[in-house]
Amino acid sequence: MKPFPVCRSWPVACSLAAAALALPTIAQAQAVQVGGQIRLTVNRVQTGHQSAVKELRDNASRLSFRGTEDLGDGLRAQFGLEMGFNADSGELTSPAYRYSYVALGGAFGTLALGRLDSGNPTGSPLYSQVTAITTFAANDAGATAIGTSMLNSRNRTSNSIGYRSPAFGGAELMARYYWRGAGTAAEAEDDARSLDLGVLYRAGPVIAGLGYAKDARSGGLKTNELDDKWQAGLRFDAGDIEPYVLFGVDRYRATASTRRDVKFAIVGALAKRGQHSVVLNLLQRDVQANRSGERKRWQAAWLYALSKRTELQAFADSDGIDSTKSDVRVRAIGAGIKHVF
Repeated sequence: MKPFPVCRSWPVACSLAAAALALPTIAQAQAVQVGGQIRLTVNRVQTGHQSAVKELRDNASRLSFRGTEDLGDGLRAQFGLEMGFNADSGELTSPAYRYSYVALGGAFGTLALGRLDSGNPTGSPLYSQVTAITTFAANDAGATAIGTSMLNSRNRTSNSIGYRSPAFGGAELMARYYWRGAGTAAEAEDDARSLDLGVLYRAGPVIAGLGYAKDARSGGLKTNELDDKWQAGLRFDAGDIEPYVLFGVDRYRATASTRRDVKFAIVGALAKRGQHSVVLNLLQRDVQANRSGERKRWQAAWLYALSKRTELQAFADSDGIDSTKSDVRVRAIGAGIKHVF
């Protein structure tokens, strides 16, 4: 069969059209979901006594594709691709994909391979505890990000193998092993490697978690590199208010002038009334590079649900950075919209 004349001039367009026509057939073979979020806020950020910066800021917008195929006998195959993009500029994040995985699930639990975060079916051993126990004010991104900066929750990792057990009496185990080496001739991919473990427990109004992580490197850890960590947390749903606490210790290969043990904690509460929610978080983390420094931070947010998918957000954030330094505190206020599709 000869191709249509237009396809000789526009082969890519014809290929895309053919793929679109094939989607109904693909959908019959497996369930494919398309979704994502767009989060934008207008912020005012000031460091010390410097001039304030006004910005339109993206807060971890993303576009995701997920699929599940029933293999029979209780087995299922799953895949996921989620692209991160900056909604304020239209640019992709780097790396472009937040997660990219293939997984196999059954009575034994779920096993996943790829670039993994809490959005994959095996969860994230440490970060899934953070999202289940605490409430962000208003996003774990942009001016209010705490997952990496304050809690070191190791959410998104490449070259990973993840496992999630079935729930037993309200408890489930999450485990992840991953390589962190450069993957070059000079440094093998498994030159640096990590193991994260977490147990998340849910029973009635109580959510609790306990996590542990360990890093290793061929030839020994580098100076001030993370050695291991543990964390524990608890949340209680009392109806209109949900208090929570999460705390732990990161241990580093320290020097005479840096910390071996870095303690961190977050204490907060979510108050709800109708479509309104208020979040208050108090955080503290030892400064690893300064044996006397403490990083103290508070956050407050108001959230208003216009629908199940659309939320208005307003926040205030004050981050002390390092208690031994003057004029370094970062203060931010902002307001915006989050839409889930």
